[in-house]
Amino acid sequence: MRIFTIIILLLLTGYYAPAQSQERDSLTLRRLGEVQIVGSRSVTRTRLNAPVPVDVIDLRSLQENAPQTSLTQLLQYISPSFHSVNGSNAGDAGSALNLAQLKGLGVDQLLVLVNGKRRHKSSNVNWGGLGNGATGYDLNAIPAGAIERIEILRDGAAAQYGSDAIAGVINVVLKKSTDDITLSTTASVRRRGDGLTTRTSAGYGFKLGDNGGYLRLTAEFATQAIALPAGKTDAGLYNGPIYGGGANTRGYDAIYTKEIDDAILASRGIDRHYFDQRGGGANKAKDALLSFNAAIPLKEGVELYTFGGISHRNSEFTAVYRLPGWTERNNAFLYPDGFLPEMDNTITDKSIAIGVKGKIGQWTTDLSNVYGKNDFGNVIDNSLNASYGLKSPTTFDAGRYNASQNTAGLDISRYFEHALHGVNVAFGGQYRVETYQIIAGEEASYAKADLRTIYNIDTTAAGVPYQSAAGLIALNSLSPGSQIHAGFRPANEVNVNRAVTAGYVDIEANITRRWLLSAAVRAEHFSDFGNVTTWKIASRYSLAKWLAFRGAYNTGFRAPDLAQFYYTETSTTFQQGRAVDLVTASNKSAAARALGIPSLTPERSRGFSAGITSEPAPRAELSIDAYHVEIDNRVGNTGNFSALDTNLPEDVRNLLLQTGTTQAKFFYNAFSTRTKGIEFTGSYKVLLNKASLSFLAGANFSKNEVTGVNTPKGLEAYRYVIFSEAERARVTTNIPQQKVTLQGVYNSRKWNLLLRTVYFGTVTTATALNATFPRPDYFFQKLPAIWVTDISAGYHITPQLLASIGVNNAFNALGDYTAPEIAGLRNPTVVGIQNGSAGIQPFARLLAKF
Repeated sequence: MRIFTIIILLLLTGYYAPAQSQERDSLTLRRLGEVQIVGSRSVTRTRLNAPVPVDVIDLRSLQENAPQTSLTQLLQYISPSFHSVNGSNAGDAGSALNLAQLKGLGVDQLLVLVNGKRRHKSSNVNWGGLGNGATGYDLNAIPAGAIERIEILRDGAAAQYGSDAIAGVINVVLKKSTDDITLSTTASVRRRGDGLTTRTSAGYGFKLGDNGGYLRLTAEFATQAIALPAGKTDAGLYNGPIYGGGANTRGYDAIYTKEIDDAILASRGIDRHYFDQRGGGANKAKDALLSFNAAIPLKEGVELYTFGGISHRNSEFTAVYRLPGWTERNNAFLYPDGFLPEMDNTITDKSIAIGVKGKIGQWTTDLSNVYGKNDFGNVIDNSLNASYGLKSPTTFDAGRYNASQNTAGLDISRYFEHALHGVNVAFGGQYRVETYQIIAGEEASYAKADLRTIYNIDTTAAGVPYQSAAGLIALNSLSPGSQIHAGFRPANEVNVNRAVTAGYVDIEANITRRWLLSAAVRAEHFSDFGNVTTWKIASRYSLAKWLAFRGAYNTGFRAPDLAQFYYTETSTTFQQGRAVDLVTASNKSAAARALGIPSLTPERSRGFSAGITSEPAPRAELSIDAYHVEIDNRVGNTGNFSALDTNLPEDVRNLLLQTGTTQAKFFYNAFSTRTKGIEFTGSYKVLLNKASLSFLAGANFSKNEVTGVNTPKGLEAYRYVIFSEAERARVTTNIPQQKVTLQGVYNSRKWNLLLRTVYFGTVTTATALNATFPRPDYFFQKLPAIWVTDISAGYHITPQLLASIGVNNAFNALGDYTAPEIAGLRNPTVVGIQNGSAGIQPFARLLAKF
C-alpha cells in the first residue's frame, strides 16, 4: 500500500498544478461528464458504435412498470442472455441468494462492476442449482432504487478487467441526480394468499457546493413472507408413514398401516398438511439496504468521488420435515410431532469506494481504492443433534464465514484527436488483496456424540499386554450435528488471503472514419499460483450510416476463489427422498490428496464473437451477434464417493467416520466446455400525440456441451464419479438454452401500460438415485418450454404520483412437476428451474417523485 500512498501524493501535486488554458479545462469538464460504457475506456464510445455487444438497460422505466422489484428479477425478464431465479434453485445458505449467469456460463464466470469499479463476491459457496460449488455476486445487496442503468457487456473481457470476465461484464451505474426525492412501495402476493413480498425505497439527492458536486442517498427495506409450494394444493404432500419407525425411509406395510397414522393424526387434531414443506426460492426474509454516491470538485476539472453501501439480510431456509417416526433424525421426547428445521442466515454486505479523477497535462487519470466484504452467519433453529439424545440443544450456532476484497487502482487514458481519425490510449494497474475466513460453530452443531475409540490388545516381546488405539466406531446410527446443516468444526477453520498485481494496456484506433480497431493486453500475478496474461482484439466496420459489422477475439481466465480451495462443510442431501449425510471436503485436505485430487488451477478460455448492428429507421435499433466460448479445466464438484466403497484411501474413510457422513465430494478442475450461440436485440419507438409506444425484442439461442473430462491418474475407475451426470446437466441443460423476450410499453401524460411475454426453453435435469460404484444411477427429466406473461397499468394521479397495478405470470405458467420416480414419498412439486416462478402474482405499487 505504500506505493499507492506515494502515487496519491504525486497525483494530488499534479492536480493542483496551474491549468494550461481555459479551453482545456472546459474540454476536461465536458468529457468527464460524458457517458462511458463498459467495455471501452474511450469517452467517445457509445453502445451503438462499440465493437462488442453492450446492452444498456434503463432501470427507471422498469421500476415504474414492471411487476418485479429486485435487480436480478428485473434483469431476468428483460435481458435475453441474463439468467437468474429466486434462491438460485439452491439449498441451505445458497437459497438466500439470487445468483446470475450470462450465456449459460457459470455464476463465477462473469464480472460485476459498480460505477466501473470491481465489486466483491459473496462469501457463500452454493450447493445445488445454478451455482453448485461456486461463489457468485449478490446483486440484490445493491438497492435497485439507487441504480440509474445497467450495462451488460456480452463478450469476454478478462484482458480489460481481469479474472472472472469470461462470459462478460455487468456494470451497475448509480444515480447521481440532485434536488429530487423518489419514494416507492410495492407489494405482491401468490395465488393462495401466501408469500407476500414488499419492497419500499426512498432516494434523495442534493448538491454539494455550486460547481457540480452531488450526494445521492438511497434506502430500501424488503420483506418476504412464508410461501407454500407452488401449483396444486397438495403439491409436496407427504404420503408415507409418519409416526412409525423408519418414517421418510419406507412405505406402509402390513404391520404399520396408513390407518394407524390416520388415527394418531385425528387424536392430535392435525392432518397431513401439518408436515408440509415451504415453497422453494422464497425464504422468509427481511432486507435493509443503504447506498450512497457522491462527488465534489476539488478544482477545475478535478473531482473527488465516493460510493458504497451496506445491506443486512435475515433469511430463513427450511428443509425436509423431520417426521416423528424418523428415528435416526428425530427424538420423539423433544419433538413428538417431528420438526421442520430452520437455517437462519444473517448476511451483512458492505462496500466503499473512494477516488480522485482529473487531468495531468493531457492525460485523464483516475486513482481509486475499493473495499468490500460479505459476511454469512449460520444459526440453526427448531432442530436437534440426534446423537445427543435428550441432551441436544434445539438452537445451534453453526459458525460463520466471510470474504473481503480490497482493490487499489490507477487508470490513465488520453484521446488523440488528430492521430489517424482518433486514437484512445489507456493503461493502468491494480493491486488487489482477497481474504477468506471460516469460524467454527459450537461443538453440539457438528459433533457425533456416540463416537468411541476402539483398542487393540497386544503384548510386548516380554509378554506384557498393552492397548493401542485402533480408530473410532459409532455406537448407533443417529445423525450427527444440527439437522439441516451441521456446523463448522475447529479443523475447518481457515483465515487465508492472496494478493493480485495487474497491469494493462488498452488501445482503440479509428483507422478510417468507418473502421475501428481495438486491442488490449493484461498481465496479472497471483501470489498463490503465479502469472497470467490475457489479450483481446476487436473491430467494427461501418458499411453505411445505418449498418455496421463487428467482431472480437479474446483469451480469458478465472482464478479459483479462495472458498473453493478451503471450504469444508457437512450437509444433508436426498436421493429418491432418502436422506444422505454428505461431506464436502476442502481441496487442500489430506483426504483430497490421498484420493489423488490435485490442487485447483485457473480456468482458461478462448472466445470470439461476430455480428451486425443497424439503425434501419429513425428510433429503430437492432443487433445480431454470434458467439463461441471454449473454457478449459472448469472447477466443479465431483460426484459422491460412498463410504461403502472399501477401495477408498484410509484418510477418506476417516473423514467420513469423523463427520458421521456416508458420502463425500471434492472440488476439482474436472471438465472443459464449449458454448455456442446467437443473440438478437431490437427496439423501436413510436412517437404519438403527447404519448409514445416503445417495443423491445430480444432472443438468445445457445448450446453448451462438455468437450473433455479430466480424470486424475489412478482414479480411472471413478470417472463417472469424478464428473457426474448431475454436474454435466448443470453446465449444459439445467438452464433454458432458448430465451425470447417481447415487450411493449405505452407512456402518456396520464397512463403507463406494459405488456410483456418471455419464453423459457426446455431444460433437462439429472437427479442422483444412489452412489453405486463404478457408475451411479441417475434419473433424467425433460421439462417443457413455458411462456410467462406480465401485464401492468399505471395511472398518474398527479404529475408527481403514479399508482400501478398488474400481475406477473398472468396465465399461471408453472412448468412441469417432479417425476414420481424422484418424488419419493411426497407428491410431486413444481420444479421451477426455468424461471423460478411461483405462479401468478398480482402486485400494486405507489411511486412518488418530488
